[in-house]
Amino acid sequence: MPSWATGVTTCPQRKTTLLPRTLESLSKAGFPCPRLFVDGCRDPGEYAHFGLEVTARYPSLRTSGNWMLALAELYLRDPHAERFAMFQDDFVTYRNLRGYLDRCPYPARGYWNLYTFPENQALSKGRRGWYPSNQLGKGAVALVFNNEATRILLGHQRMIDRMLNPQRGWQFIDGGIVEAMKAAGWTEYVHNPSLVQHTGIVSSMGKRRHALANSFRGEGFNAEELLCG
Repeated sequence: MPSWATGVTTCPQRKTTLLPRTLESLSKAGFPCPRLFVDGCRDPGEYAHFGLEVTARYPSLRTSGNWMLALAELYLRDPHAERFAMFQDDFVTYRNLRGYLDRCPYPARGYWNLYTFPENQALSKGRRGWYPSNQLGKGAVALVFNNEATRILLGHQRMIDRMLNPQRGWQFIDGGIVEAMKAAGWTEYVHNPSLVQHTGIVSSMGKRRHALANSFRGEGFNAEELLCG
């Protein structure tokens, strides 16, 4: 089975609200020990009760900065991991998700977006499993990259240059990722049914709430059932 490096980006405002539910869901999914990357936190000891490794950033780097440094740190700490999962702090998923993903063939020159927006759901045409998204970068709630994809993304010029934009550089990380990967010749894949559901009503960036994934089967669903038939 592939080896994993996993992280959750979060902020202090969600320490007692969305984050605990997300971590509980991830644990049931088979990811009990993600590293927490807390943007705007002075004292990592404030998260000691979760029993997880914590990286605290102060002053705040905001969304894109925290996400990019988080992925870089996961890679630097474990450069031989076969898969890197970058999670945000406001979603739930299925039981045994890791067991299912371990058995899914990873796409050549591709990466996985576990959150399937309605406009990407329509592209499934009813078929189950993985298929290319509309390549518009809809959501960065739960993304999975293999080792090569991780190295390409971290070193891509578009990911570096986008930080020069004072309006968009610090946000819209999902669009930045898909644009960089498209330029490198890589494809984003989504899944039917959606493997996660967004729970954040108020965005930490002040954006509108994500559209809910209408194919999500509920937290009680066992992802390994998707292996049958």
